[in-house]
Amino acid sequence: MRTKLWVLVLAIGAFVIITWAALPGDSTATSAMPPGSSKPTVLIVYYSLSGNTEAMARGVAAGAETVAGVEVVLKTVDKVTSADLEKAEGIIIGSPTYYANMAAPVKQMIDDWYFQKITLFDKIGGAFATGGGRTAGRETVVNSLLLAMLNNGMIVVGPLYESWGTFGSSAMTAPPDEGVDENELDDARRLGKRVAEVVLRMVSE
Repeated sequence: MRTKLWVLVLAIGAFVIITWAALPGDSTATSAMPPGSSKPTVLIVYYSLSGNTEAMARGVAAGAETVAGVEVVLKTVDKVTSADLEKAEGIIIGSPTYYANMAAPVKQMIDDWYFQKITLFDKIGGAFATGGGRTAGRETVVNSLLLAMLNNGMIVVGPLYESWGTFGSSAMTAPPDEGVDENELDDARRLGKRVAEVVLRMVSE
């Protein structure tokens, strides 16, 4: 009799375990990007007076577009909206160099982040700059852009180089090296690709 009772208890226990295992899991334990969800966005924002920074911006966009699974949006500072910034998982900003500083329209956009209450926490950021001479201050502009991002809680990344490089991409555009050359466009493409890859990795975790 005792043996039959134990067999009955074990059978009931097995039924309970099997039934519990078949129940749907916790709805919160889903992946960050379920099937059918929209692609994460990499937003490239720039100001360009002569066209050089625009050329770099297009290079950055081309690099980001090589990463499957992300949407790339390219806008000038006067066209970007707070909704664009809040929607994007990655934001890359480019500016020409004026007296070793970023252009006023770019600075105005960044200053407005606070007043517009734009939340940028944990977004991936990158920066690029153009400037006239070898000592025009392009790296200073890149650093200023990255510091503004860090102050807003963003996570900043730079392009991957085979050797030493700067914290972002840049181009020298005055004589004797006018315009944006292919090596500088390569730097821009590396930056765009790097930011897009990190964005995809972050949203997939």
